Amino acid sequence: MLKKEKMLTKTQFLQQLDQLVQFQTVTGNQDQVKKAFDYIVSLISAKAKVKRLENNGFETLLAFNQETKKPEFGYMVHLDVVSATSSLFKMRKEKNKVFGRGVSDMKFSIPIGISLLNELIEKKSATSFCLIITSDEEIGGFNGGKFLADEFKLRPLTLIVPDGGDNLLFVNKSKGVAQFEVTAKGSAAHASRPWQGKNALPKICQLVNQLEKKYGVNSQKENWNTTLNFGQLTGGISTNQVCDLATLKIDFRYPETDSLERIELELRQLANQIDKSIQITRLSTGLPTFTDTNLPVVKKFLAVLSQEFGQQILIQPNYGASDARHFARFITPVLMIKPVGGDIHCDSEWLDVDSTMKFSRALQKFILKGDDEKKSS
Repeated sequence: MLKKEKMLTKTQFLQQLDQLVQFQTVTGNQDQVKKAFDYIVSLISAKAKVKRLENNGFETLLAFNQETKKPEFGYMVHLDVVSATSSLFKMRKEKNKVFGRGVSDMKFSIPIGISLLNELIEKKSATSFCLIITSDEEIGGFNGGKFLADEFKLRPLTLIVPDGGDNLLFVNKSKGVAQFEVTAKGSAAHASRPWQGKNALPKICQLVNQLEKKYGVNSQKENWNTTLNFGQLTGGISTNQVCDLATLKIDFRYPETDSLERIELELRQLANQIDKSIQITRLSTGLPTFTDTNLPVVKKFLAVLSQEFGQQILIQPNYGASDARHFARFITPVLMIKPVGGDIHCDSEWLDVDSTMKFSRALQKFILKGDDEKKSS
């Protein structure tokens, strides 16, 4: 048997999280991201293999106990947060809860990841592990997660992503995202003589009506079908002028049984039926994720969590997206679950500390369990 693990203490966790919250790492604030990464590196063992990659001005940090692009476990989290007032970048504690921007989404995960890496290094573990910290997840992760998957070609055998599954709910699947911009053109004229121009807005409105007929019912209640949100509509300059340009931005969220290609084809066909001049531009996209809960690694993970928390871990789908979607096409098992917390992106964002410490212990036992199994085999 291995010697007793050195668990991350509550004091260490709170000190590190407090410091991390103070860095105002709103997506795009690369000066604060750099300072936060400098701090994180100062906490990582000097024996770790650390890489700081930059892509289009966004930095990503990788830290390995064994440098390989195919680690047994990748632990992927993000440093960036959504904007907030300055007061939210000062963590406050009330009884067993902490409050502040990013405590739940998802700076809590960073001290845990550092502790896992350092422990594996200290034990000279045979289990390969990579701590992955991106800085652009809140705007799609294209310069972080997608870059790692497509260009850096990182291929973890199992990916741990504690960026969904709030309140100890294991996420077995997440919807994909497909965003588009629809542009209709016309010609301007005075509103008193509309026949002299061509209004672009009715074309967009017709498309909205067609899409609403098919997808509107899916937006009325929770479901695992393809949903659609009309996010932004712009057009025209003044009330007394015929609109010569209108733009619609839409956001589909689709399950693993649907596809980006089918959605885009349908959208283009509908637009073409209304007016052949309507232009469709693909914006942000991401594949759905699916993890088979019958896989041995998933069963072991859930068993360790159940034992640590003394309760059955429930399984449910997740409607939001994460950096995990960039690895979906590689059929990588994704272990997605979070400790108790809530109100992410809100002024009242919070995290339960005791739940987080149990979560940390469970992850450590799960990853180090592989060493016990290798030694006994």
